[in-house]
Amino acid sequence: MMPFEQPDAALIVRQRLLANANDVDALFVLAALHARDGQLDQGLTVLDQVLVLNPMYPGAWRFKATLHRMHGQPDAERSARERADTEEP
Repeated sequence: MMPFEQPDAALIVRQRLLANANDVDALFVLAALHARDGQLDQGLTVLDQVLVLNPMYPGAWRFKATLHRMHGQPDAERSARERADTEEP
């Protein structure tokens, strides 16, 4: 049995964004990669891009609220959470 090789998410994201700079799925993953690496500002910037392209992207408003909480921005967190409550089913 061959060992499972973990794909490089950052490489896949770069390839998808080179093919289509407005790929919202790839952008969402890019935001998550920034957050994982502690780059909250960059993650929020990319999430804003996702939400411009698709304001109802599943989970984006909740993720944005989480990043604002992690960044110590309670007003922005509350605003994003309220938007999530109105945008998501």
